[in-house]
Order: sequence, then C-alpha cells, then structure tokens
Amino acid sequence: MLKLLSGFDHDTVAIRASGVVTGEDYDQELLPVIEEKLKDHACIKLWYEFDEAFEGISVGTLWDDAKLGLFHLTDFYRVAFITDSRLVAGMANALAYMIPCPVKVFERSETGQALQWMKESETSETV
Repeated sequence: MLKLLSGFDHDTVAIRASGVVTGEDYDQELLPVIEEKLKDHACIKLWYEFDEAFEGISVGTLWDDAKLGLFHLTDFYRVAFITDSRLVAGMANALAYMIPCPVKVFERSETGQALQWMKESETSETV
C-alpha cells in the first residue's frame, strides 16, 4: 500500500510504502500525483519512505517501477529513500546508478537529515 504524505515542499511527491505495494497502488496513488506535480514543475523531488510494516513489492509492480523510471527518467532532480531494510537500501543504491539525479538512502532515524538534504538546491554536490 502507498500513502501520500503531506507537509513537504510544493515540488515534492512524498509517499510511504507499507505492507505489499501493488501496481494498483502505483496507478491510483503515485502516478497521478507525479503527473499533477509535473504540470507545475519541470522537475520534482521524490520522498519514498518505507515503514516498519513494509513487506515487499508485487512482481507486477517491479515492472511498473521500471516504467516509472523510464518514462520519468529526467523528471526528478532529487530522490530520497527512507528505510531500515538493507534489501530496500541495496535496491535503492543500485537504482541510483540508473537515474541521472542525486539519489540518497537514509535510515528512519535520519529523517531530519533526509529532510534537510531534500531542501538543498538541485545543483548541490552532496550525493
């Protein structure tokens, strides 16, 4: 399940993953808000938080995630993953090599640092 989070900058899409994330979650929760933000911003930031109840991503959703990356490859200028899962952190770090923007993984205890990093300008060299 994906839940949209509020309280972030106007150019940020913030979501929390919990339980099992499905393709329906992407279609109904994530993609519409990304498309809406891109109407007002050439590039946006993505805050992708995984809570302690996160169980995984369905196989079909892995494909949806890949499509999201391909279709919006240059639409993000900063992506933060917040997770205590070593597996998710490893996948996020691998993804960082495929996205042409800064991507950083933070532990849940580092949320304050993650918020600060998200507020830095897109030209900052703090990857």
